[in-house]
Amino acid sequence: MAKKDGWIRNHRTPCAFRPLLEPSRYKGAYGGRGSGKSHFLAELLIEHCLWQRGLLAVCIREVQRTLKESSKRLIEAKLRKLGLGEAEGFRIFEKQIQTPGDGVIIFTGMQDAYAERIKSLEGFKRASNQGP
Repeated sequence: MAKKDGWIRNHRTPCAFRPLLEPSRYKGAYGGRGSGKSHFLAELLIEHCLWQRGLLAVCIREVQRTLKESSKRLIEAKLRKLGLGEAEGFRIFEKQIQTPGDGVIIFTGMQDAYAERIKSLEGFKRASNQGP
């Protein structure tokens, strides 16, 4: 099961993303469209969900009118590509993705995620924010 045990680190990671593999409390990635940020971070989040059972994560998009505009669809596609599903602990629901060990990935827009609401996400260890 090599693809489920550190597959990000076992593949050739572009130089620009290598610092994101190092431990750090805060990480940031920026760049133009088509730079691969969303794809890399979606795969990294999936890997973290496999390593850290019960991980709670939130994906925030600056402008998100519907879940179709969120990163949810991208994460769903990455799960399919990697052959990860219910047997591995991933279940896709309308508004969230359940991850191994009773973890969850939720999705929200910044307009819905004012500061007090973000602060109330008790126990969440990962957050991803995407611009428009």
